[in-house]
Amino acid sequence: MTKLFVRVVLPLVAGGALLAGCTSTQGGTASPAQSPSAGDSSAPETSASAGGGGTESISDPCTLIEAGDLSSYGEFNPPVSKKLGTARSCSYQKKIASASDESIVVGANVRDDASIDQVNDTGGGVVDKDVNGRKAREASGGSVAACTLGLAVGASRVDVVVTTVSSADQACQIAEAVAKAVEPRLPKG
Repeated sequence: MTKLFVRVVLPLVAGGALLAGCTSTQGGTASPAQSPSAGDSSAPETSASAGGGGTESISDPCTLIEAGDLSSYGEFNPPVSKKLGTARSCSYQKKIASASDESIVVGANVRDDASIDQVNDTGGGVVDKDVNGRKAREASGGSVAACTLGLAVGASRVDVVVTTVSSADQACQIAEAVAKAVEPRLPKG
């Protein structure tokens, strides 16, 4: 039964937790992001003015979480990049060596069309946070062992999402630690 839970049920719960941060669609007209000039050798910066979201410059969400960010939680499989609704997502699943190993899934969801004000309550409430001086909002899974920590990037956000077997509190502790490593890699804005 434990193996069934770890191999079948937990990945389904993890997928549900990753989708929990999804928001409703926003009306409006899409327009292309402005690219930096050819002479600009610094990292791209964006702002929330003129409807700019800020996350458009993140071409690969898998660049936001590095293996070293997760090493204290065990060994993880290579990242999996995919689209979850409108979010560009990258997730890492902990390697399970035995049935007694705890499963952990850590992901980064880039949400070009959602702000931190749109972080959904997934059962445990939503709390304002500060991560390295950046505005953030955390949604604990309540009875589900999951946590979403949305980091503001202009009018957009990047979610650090964690699902564990143990508890939502443990998931939020891991999400906060990973978010502190992710935050410096985000565009300013």
